[in-house]
Amino acid sequence: MSAPTVNNGLEGLAEGPEGDTPMSFWDHLGELRSRLTRAALGVTVSVVLCFIYATELREFLAVPLHKAWVAANMPGKPVLQVLAMMDAFMTDMRVAMAGGIFLATPVLFYQFWMFIAPGLYAREKRYVIPFVATSVFMFLLGAAFCYYVVLPWTIQWLLSYTQSTSGAATAVVYNLTLNEYIRDATKILVAFGVVFEFPLLIAFLAFAGVLTHRSLLRFWKISVVMIFIIAAFLTPPEPVSQLMMAFPMVGLFFASVGIAYLIDKSKAKARALLARADEPDPADDAGPRPPPDDDAQPPP
Repeated sequence: MSAPTVNNGLEGLAEGPEGDTPMSFWDHLGELRSRLTRAALGVTVSVVLCFIYATELREFLAVPLHKAWVAANMPGKPVLQVLAMMDAFMTDMRVAMAGGIFLATPVLFYQFWMFIAPGLYAREKRYVIPFVATSVFMFLLGAAFCYYVVLPWTIQWLLSYTQSTSGAATAVVYNLTLNEYIRDATKILVAFGVVFEFPLLIAFLAFAGVLTHRSLLRFWKISVVMIFIIAAFLTPPEPVSQLMMAFPMVGLFFASVGIAYLIDKSKAKARALLARADEPDPADDAGPRPPPDDDAQPPP
């Protein structure tokens, strides 16, 4: 009699982790569409809420400019002008969209990790909520670092540079536009938030066994060069913000190496314990023990 055929649920699909329902390509597309729809709904609601408070958010984004203006000993106070009737409205829309992204980060990261979760084992699915919380924290941490450190220092350097290069006979007057300042500020804030997700991405890949700390160290020179290239693309075309993004990214890279090392060490320890548990007991190989002799006399 032939052995019964194992059916994984759908013909041609491999068996997944325990409790995982086999899914076809179209099922995965449907799941992705569902997650994207929920994420878009969360962002839409957040953008509407942020548009109501667009004026307050715009003033919040202008705080680094005011701090840098005072630190650079500039006369008066900064004035942000508009050059077209639609500039104020479009700027508020940009502010609302950037604020909506930050406000909806819990929803975005939750939908992302839940899309990945069906392909994980049961012991790995319990890390979804910690991954979501850590993702939100790192994103906000990167934006906070940019808001309180990078933006004031960068603006102050640019203002001081302009003042130092102006001649005695030629006065330099700043005509800052609201649209350009908000565009650059929101762009670099979101970029720093994304960059600070790097250690978490490395930790997830190390946890999944895709990367190890040895592979990261093997290509650290190439990684550093790529970090500076990425920083040049994500920041405005001036050196201060580029360096202030590149240096933290390099530090985050080597922190990721340490995280991958701890994960690899933990996984190696777990494999050693599992192998030790699977080893046969030497007492089982000694053979059956003879039954006790009831007639045997105890020694004198």
